[in-house]
Amino acid sequence: MKPTHSRRMRRWLLALVALIVIAALTHTAWPFLFFPRQQVDIHLNAPLAPNQVSTAVAGIAERDITPPTGIPKFGYSAWAKVADGFRTRLKARAFYLHAPGQTPMAIVQLDLGTGSLPLHHRVAERIAEKTDVPAHALSLLVTHTHSGPGQYLGSDFYNVFGSNKPGFDPALFEYLSEQIADAVIAAYASRQEARFAVGQSDIRGYTRNRSMGAWANNFPDGQHLDDDPMMAVNPTMTLLRIDQKQGDRFVPAGALSLYSIHGTAIPPFTRPYHADVWHWISGALEDELASTASGFIHGAAQATHADNNPAWHTDQRGDLEAQRIGTALGEHAVQLFHSLDNQLTSTLDTAVASRQLNLLDQIDTGRFGLCERAIAGAAVAGAANGDEVFPISYLPFLKEDWPRRFFTDNCQGVKQWMLSKLQLLLPAERFPHQALFQIVRINELVIVPLPWEITLESGNRLRNAITDTLPADTNWKVEVSSLANGYFGYAVTPEEYQRQYYEGGHTLYGPHTLDFLIAQSSELSRDLQQTGDINDIPRQQTFSLLAHQYFPEAQQTAAPTSLAAAQWQGHPAHEPGDPTTGPYWRMSLLAAPAEQLALDTLELAIHCRGQRVTTDDGAALQLQWQAQQNSQDKYEVRWYPAPVQLQIGCRFAFSATPATGPAQHSPAIPK
Repeated sequence: MKPTHSRRMRRWLLALVALIVIAALTHTAWPFLFFPRQQVDIHLNAPLAPNQVSTAVAGIAERDITPPTGIPKFGYSAWAKVADGFRTRLKARAFYLHAPGQTPMAIVQLDLGTGSLPLHHRVAERIAEKTDVPAHALSLLVTHTHSGPGQYLGSDFYNVFGSNKPGFDPALFEYLSEQIADAVIAAYASRQEARFAVGQSDIRGYTRNRSMGAWANNFPDGQHLDDDPMMAVNPTMTLLRIDQKQGDRFVPAGALSLYSIHGTAIPPFTRPYHADVWHWISGALEDELASTASGFIHGAAQATHADNNPAWHTDQRGDLEAQRIGTALGEHAVQLFHSLDNQLTSTLDTAVASRQLNLLDQIDTGRFGLCERAIAGAAVAGAANGDEVFPISYLPFLKEDWPRRFFTDNCQGVKQWMLSKLQLLLPAERFPHQALFQIVRINELVIVPLPWEITLESGNRLRNAITDTLPADTNWKVEVSSLANGYFGYAVTPEEYQRQYYEGGHTLYGPHTLDFLIAQSSELSRDLQQTGDINDIPRQQTFSLLAHQYFPEAQQTAAPTSLAAAQWQGHPAHEPGDPTTGPYWRMSLLAAPAEQLALDTLELAIHCRGQRVTTDDGAALQLQWQAQQNSQDKYEVRWYPAPVQLQIGCRFAFSATPATGPAQHSPAIPK
């Protein structure tokens, strides 16, 4: 009998699912079978003795953490691409704070996709020799850009599946830890008497809730704002302003801000490194104060962003939308910063508590139903709303809002398990399980760094719980910072978990994860009030990770690249671009091979009539590798000029190491 059309369709669907399962099994298994293990040994020694200060001091510094080309990128998993250059640089911005009689602390904002527990500990290990900041008083906050490097995380699960290629890269790990530590050391060295102010204000219109069905499930009686995804967001921007003493006056020196927005305005399949909207959020305030406060530094990091996406215009996602959204948020940061002009104080009251927990251990109190091991849901393969990939995101069991209806009497409840019970072949130790909880208090500001992506309503419940532990006589400004110091996937409310959108499927430790976070964070906050600073981090630790090196060997020991090796090729050409990028000028550059060209030290610029008008510290210049060409590599350099920017008598300029000699100039851009 001839098969009917519906039968043929079912067969094709089953064949497609079988192919996906086979591909998933192959992709899952081979790193675990063939990659060697790398031991990362941590020894957290005591730091330098604190300096005796009579007034509160602060120091601020930044370092470039843009790695070489060839590194897999984190955030879009298999849909990411290996980095081939940069559109914006990635930065580490360090803030050192020390008040008389209190523990010195350092908060670092990083243009990275996520924190990493071994990275936190290695940075703490490095800075102990040259600063007075102990490990428990160091916090690494991130932007969650999806266009930064992967391969430095603290679990095999995310080193294998978080990027487009698998494995922990020991050389990249050491590079990042060295650059970040150097930023903290420089901030410590730049400390001066300081003044402080904390402020909050709301801004809407630039973020949207990407999982409205799950969010609305928190309110079964309909008692919520409405069904507008532009309203179901965390609109609050929180900002710490720091002014330093220079001569006989205090001048703006830096700011640390927190806001809730995914670093996904730059879409999957984009190759260059990119700080996403965060480049413009940080840059707007830095540009505003550049003429009056030399060296001003603004670090902007995540708050509770997990279901809050950038509100890009339909079919326009890309550089121009990232710029539009980031600039608007950056201008809001400018207004918030200036609103604090008359609120600066010399008082600095700080406290910090850190507690590291192994989630595979028996935790005496506060486990609250947290599952005994991590399990990834099938919805993770289906991707988040807004990043759907045909046909995977639309298949049964993989698509959002497809909870399990039967056999739900286990700890993971309604979660559809990726690869079903086969997932149990991956030992629990290969998933993230060492979690660092922190409470950081700076005057009336309380930051709760957590290594989870926290949804809007989860953040609301966490903030309320922490606020309830604090003395009632202060107007506390409490904010949770997602993905700090590590990565555990998502944390949703139990109600959101029941719908099994992407965020619920990616809540690895089950429906009571949020209950656990609230219990542990609240207990840590109460302990901090009662006993003072808490340092509950093991002094010695070892991380064993499946390793594969992508970081080029040549850049670990190479001497500075010779300027003589670089030369421009041809003449500048104008391109119309597309609606997501806008028009640009391009030039071909022959320079050192990619494995020798350090992106964090080279400089691109535009010189017009002998004056430098644009550098690659902004977003107007882009470098991308194109091909090998004999003993050199060919790169394309693009200039995206502002619409009103002078373009007469302008040339591209390139310096591999700006301190060693003059730049190489291209032919002039035609009139």
